[in-house]
Amino acid sequence: MLRVVGPAWVVMIADVDAASVITAAQAGSSFGYAMLLPLALLIPVLYLVQEMTTRLAIATGLGHAELIRERYGMRWGVLAVGSMVAIDLVAYVAEFAGIVLGAGIVGIPAPAAAAGALLVHSLVVLTGGYARFERLVLVLSVGLFAFVGLAVGARPSPEAVLAGLSPAGQLGHGRDYLQLVVATIGAVVMPWMLFYQQAATVDKGLGRRDLRAARFETLIGSVASQVLMAAVVVAAAAAVAAGGRATLSASGLALPSGLASLALGGSSVLIAVGMVGAGMLAAIVISLSSAWAWAELFRWPRSLNLSPRKAPLFYGLYLVEIIPAAAVALLATDLVAVVVNAMVLNVVALAVPLAFLVRLTSDRSVVGDLANSRARQAVLWGITAALLLLGLWSTIAMAAGGG
Repeated sequence: MLRVVGPAWVVMIADVDAASVITAAQAGSSFGYAMLLPLALLIPVLYLVQEMTTRLAIATGLGHAELIRERYGMRWGVLAVGSMVAIDLVAYVAEFAGIVLGAGIVGIPAPAAAAGALLVHSLVVLTGGYARFERLVLVLSVGLFAFVGLAVGARPSPEAVLAGLSPAGQLGHGRDYLQLVVATIGAVVMPWMLFYQQAATVDKGLGRRDLRAARFETLIGSVASQVLMAAVVVAAAAAVAAGGRATLSASGLALPSGLASLALGGSSVLIAVGMVGAGMLAAIVISLSSAWAWAELFRWPRSLNLSPRKAPLFYGLYLVEIIPAAAVALLATDLVAVVVNAMVLNVVALAVPLAFLVRLTSDRSVVGDLANSRARQAVLWGITAALLLLGLWSTIAMAAGGG
């Protein structure tokens, strides 16, 4: 189990990125504990989606983009990768916004925070092979558990938390709440996750004997990811319930009121550690997922076990794609609305790579005896269709409402 740990845990913890934290804090600030039930219900959805990537990687030894190109052609590969990379552009901005905001809370200037993040972003990948990279990222992931301490320190009402986990707690919130539920789905199941976990599983060299442990790791990671998201919701909701609606900003980037209240109430270090850790970890993982996807699509050499000299396009893309995002984050004003709307678009962008994932894992000529059963296929296609319909509905509603 310890030998297998890495791809699933990293992708699940990186899933709790700055954009996800902002979305969860917005949910807690605006609707209290009501988002806790949707987060709990998303655990099996997240597991089912990400388990397919592990199974496909182990069965074929190929990344997601490479497999789509081989089976369906270059055009479909460009569509799948392009939709993921397009939405990643906003994610990059959100990650650096989270880093700048978290650092600003404890007095680190925005330019220094962005420059430091770019340096760490480069060194983590360029200073060793896959095993070294994975160890460094696993250490970074520990910082995100500051959000659990934040939730405990906010002293939430146990009765209110239990009410948020009940179906009755979902009633009477209106269309805005439903749109935030869709945004939360987009913050939990992101397109880049499919590409990263499959490519990382291949790079780590996992085989069929590792499948059971890899599935267990994916399950544990799914639970941990949602616990962290729930901790942010609880912290923000508890702060608002206690009467705090203060605003806090660093370099013009506004925090949702719940986290802002906690920061001003003495929990600034925990928020800073959580925001910086979330943004840094996700920036690294999302950049790698994009670099792997493009390299697979165009058949460039790609592996963290290759030196930059042997895979210059792969490493070059990883290094430069995030620089514009750092610049935008330094110049931005209030990213909360931008991030929440981007999470809604995530749900739509997810449909293309997810549909390919379901098709490929259902094809016995591709995965052999690891193919989905008919019952599993029905569930997976149902999830795919539901996500697409929810994303389209929320996008139309968002456009009709002016953003």
